[in-house]
This record gives sequence, C-alpha cells and structure tokens, in this order.
Amino acid sequence: MANTFKNAATGSNTTINPLYTCPGGTNAVVHAMYLSNVDGTNAATINLSISGSANFDHRTYILKTVEVPADSTVIIEKPINLGAGDILETQASANGDIDVFASILEIT
Repeated sequence: MANTFKNAATGSNTTINPLYTCPGGTNAVVHAMYLSNVDGTNAATINLSISGSANFDHRTYILKTVEVPADSTVIIEKPINLGAGDILETQASANGDIDVFASILEIT
C-alpha cells in the first residue's frame, strides 16, 4: 500500500468547479482545506460538494453558502474521505474572490 501526499488548488468560480478527482483504484483523505477570501472589501460565500462515483449518485454538499469575510480564511481540519471517482468541487458567489487549497493523502 503506497501513500502519496498531494495538493489541489483553485480560484473561485460562480459555476461548479472540480478541485480534485480521486483516481481509480485509489482512496484519498483530505486532511485540511483552506478557503481564503482575497477580496479586501467584500465577503463572499463558498459551496463545497462531492459528486461523481457510485457512492455519490447526486451532488452532496459538505459546506453550503458559508460566508468567508473579506481578507479572512475558513479552515476545515476534519478529514474528508474520498473513494475512486469521487470529485471534490467548489462554487463561490463571486469569481476570483476565494482561493481554495486542499492537502490530500492518496492511498493506493
């Protein structure tokens, strides 16, 4: 069994945006996520969801319309377990306002 640490990052988008897709034959654990509002003036909201595999036959929200104040960061430190084919997705209320970074352990 091999363990590989990965990072995934994206900027915000008002449409659903894939952040990370768990490869076939692999499980993954998202150790932490950082959702940083880089807009110095306006708050923005973020949605975080999982879709894509037999485990998630529909989009399942982990966070829904969570406000990230201007110049602030929301940190998720609880693990999120993903199976092969699961897609971790983001969607924000404003384009370019929220940077998203995830620390992920892939297990093959």
